[in-house]
Amino acid sequence: MNVEVENLPNCIASLRIELSPDRVTKEWNEVVKGFRQVARIPGFRPGRAPQNVVEAKFRKEIQEELTKKLVSETTREAIREKGLKVLSISEVDDVEFTPEKSMRFTATLITLPEFELPDYKGIAVKVPPGEITDQELDTGIQNVRERHATFSDVEGRTLEMGDFAVIDYATTLNGQALLEAEPKAPKMLAGGKDFWVKLNDNSFLKGFSDQLVEMRTGEVREFDLTIPDDYPMAELAAKTLRFNVTLKGIKSMQLPELTDEFAGQVASGLTLEKFKDVLKEQLAAEKVRRLRTMTQNQIIDYLVSRVECELPQSYVKDETRRIMSEIVQQNQMRGISEDMLRENQKNIISAASRNAKERLKANFILTKIAEKEGIEVSGQDLKERVQVLANQYRLSFDKMMSELEQKRAIVQVREEVLMGKVLDFLTSNANVEIRPEEVVNS
Repeated sequence: MNVEVENLPNCIASLRIELSPDRVTKEWNEVVKGFRQVARIPGFRPGRAPQNVVEAKFRKEIQEELTKKLVSETTREAIREKGLKVLSISEVDDVEFTPEKSMRFTATLITLPEFELPDYKGIAVKVPPGEITDQELDTGIQNVRERHATFSDVEGRTLEMGDFAVIDYATTLNGQALLEAEPKAPKMLAGGKDFWVKLNDNSFLKGFSDQLVEMRTGEVREFDLTIPDDYPMAELAAKTLRFNVTLKGIKSMQLPELTDEFAGQVASGLTLEKFKDVLKEQLAAEKVRRLRTMTQNQIIDYLVSRVECELPQSYVKDETRRIMSEIVQQNQMRGISEDMLRENQKNIISAASRNAKERLKANFILTKIAEKEGIEVSGQDLKERVQVLANQYRLSFDKMMSELEQKRAIVQVREEVLMGKVLDFLTSNANVEIRPEEVVNS
């Protein structure tokens, strides 16, 4: 077997393989033998037809089977012979059988990027303290109280910051109803009835709450607001909208008192002190997860910034599509319309492509570290991850495994487990410095 390798840009290698007549003839005879055993040819019992008769009747099928067999076997042999690290076989072209009964073909391969690993032990990482502060606990308690709050009507006074206003409102742009003037505008911005809004600086649209202060129930107020320059929908950025608002009611939030009774409403059997202890444990566990993610992100940023390499473009395109799908789903959950998403398609594609390249590069780096450090995914590791997924989707282990196999997603799950193990290894070997949160985020 003669093999020529040509390395091309973007992690592509071209293999030109030529097989000797002896190899082709041997494999041809083996394939014909298989056909003779099952072929039904008039005048001959199964398995007794002469080879030349079988060849004449099934020449096309025999050659197709031979080509498939030889291409598969010899491509793998050539990859081993040349020591190539291959992600996938992209395509096979120019298959040719010569009059001398040799065979030639070209296999295009997607190869692993080539790069040198940076120093990956002792990576400097800054994280805030892991302990839950009194302020964090107080904030957590406040959030729980707000989830159990009740509301009452406010009478005899005007609307104040911190109140909840119940309003009907309509919006116009240049004298036209907003959706007539700009059909792609978010429906929530265009108008609503019995809409609740808490008056603070971050509610609805910047400056909106300020315009409602001191309104009385039943009062109608009109005012203009200019959309910020950085508004996600370019057609509305810097445009001035006119709002017509009717205040239908003022609501005040009543937080439950911090008593044993309140604690028992949060979870049966809890006293107030036990509630605080349980909440502190939950906040601590959440903070551990957040700090772990923060640490891993810093490690990945460090590694990616220190490696320059080409990436396989087909993989970049596939990953870009996946990330675009994630971005679209996230924005739809936030209420962004399909029209707005289409308008911002170029920005979405650009962001997805950039993230895809960084994600792929990080995976290649982590995979190379795993190989160097002998980090592997055991059967037990995989089983535990599948069980976690089964619990999340409320399926049995067998059902979850079956669905993953049907979707051919086991390889992806295995890769996720491997990436997690490598990041755990890097985290355990990182040089972690505990700094105040404002320093970490600066």
